[in-house]
Amino acid sequence: MSLFIHDHTILKVRRHPLTFFMQIIIFLILLSLPSLLDLGLKIIDYPIPDDEIVQYFRKLIGTIYYLYIFLFILYSFFDYFLDVWIVTDRYIIDIEQRALFFRSIVKQEIIRIQDVTAEVRGIIPTLFNYGDVHIQTAGALERIVFHKVPNPNGVVSVVLKTLEEQQKKMGAASPMGH
Repeated sequence: MSLFIHDHTILKVRRHPLTFFMQIIIFLILLSLPSLLDLGLKIIDYPIPDDEIVQYFRKLIGTIYYLYIFLFILYSFFDYFLDVWIVTDRYIIDIEQRALFFRSIVKQEIIRIQDVTAEVRGIIPTLFNYGDVHIQTAGALERIVFHKVPNPNGVVSVVLKTLEEQQKKMGAASPMGH
């Protein structure tokens, strides 16, 4: 289904799946940290007080720690799945989840595009072919950035081709275009 009645969706992009996988790796490391710390203290035979108050505070701190880790992975999940960039035959739409309860939607006409560039930085993005696509439009709006999308050069090609087709349509529809 198209976002706008007369628009045709040409491209719909999300972040590269590897970026979410990296978040899961960090999540798993953070999840195992308390157990590794506990094991390390047992190995070096560090005396840990075993009275009731110390146990209570350890449980309290552990609960808070795991709650923050859960919120971290929940936020990462929402950020990955709710960030989407859409190219229609008339618009570029940038939908980004900026916080748990804050979403930003920027819609810009394709005809207003002045510059489109792809940027791939680092070894892993180069190997897995993902990066950022920067779209500069005419006007005072900030530029639109597609973050860590697969095949950024292909996305640039699609956007430029769509812009070219829209410019041809506008030229053909304009009496000055003849």
